[in-house]
Amino acid sequence: MPLTLSLSPAAVCQCFSLVSLCTSIADPNWIQVWNGSDANQLIYGVAFTLHAAQNLSNTAPLGGMHGLGMDLLYTLAVLCYITVLLSSSSFLVDFLGIGFARPRLVTSLHVITAVMCVAILTVSASCLWVIRQNLRKGKQGRVWDSTSAPPGRPVVSPGESFYIEILALVFSGLAAIFSYRCPPGSVVPGSFYSVEHEERERECLISEAGPDADEFSD
Repeated sequence: MPLTLSLSPAAVCQCFSLVSLCTSIADPNWIQVWNGSDANQLIYGVAFTLHAAQNLSNTAPLGGMHGLGMDLLYTLAVLCYITVLLSSSSFLVDFLGIGFARPRLVTSLHVITAVMCVAILTVSASCLWVIRQNLRKGKQGRVWDSTSAPPGRPVVSPGESFYIEILALVFSGLAAIFSYRCPPGSVVPGSFYSVEHEERERECLISEAGPDADEFSD
């Protein structure tokens, strides 16, 4: 069966999910820490892992360079890139029409992508919890020294990347639902009908040419 380009509802939702995933990775702010009215703040995310060796003074809330928080950030980065690969594969397989031959493959990719989005949010929330626990133990690093630190305990909250990832989860979940309820194999594009109809018309014309064709052949 030839490949047929088609934008199914699942493919459209997966496209938006892929855009949201890439945006959340590009934005460095997954978890932010600030102290009262102080302008200095810490921002943790996928981008932080790429320059963690140059930001040793900012890893104290994570438990240090080899602490649990840093391990969770590395896990977050790996999961994000794997999910982008799965999301793009889901979109391309669905868009290219491979699902007409293997609908279960497309549905499985959409479902796995949604599960990976849940895993990303879980790891991010776990890292946020670890940072809060470390700050309660007084691990604030060198961002606020004893003379300039304003009164009050540092505040930890999810950044915009966390909420963008929730949006990616919503779109990937919709893609999985659409792919499950309306699998590609159950709907045949109109192009297939038109091609088959034209081929049948040509066969009829050739077969009905009988007597005339014999005269011309003589």
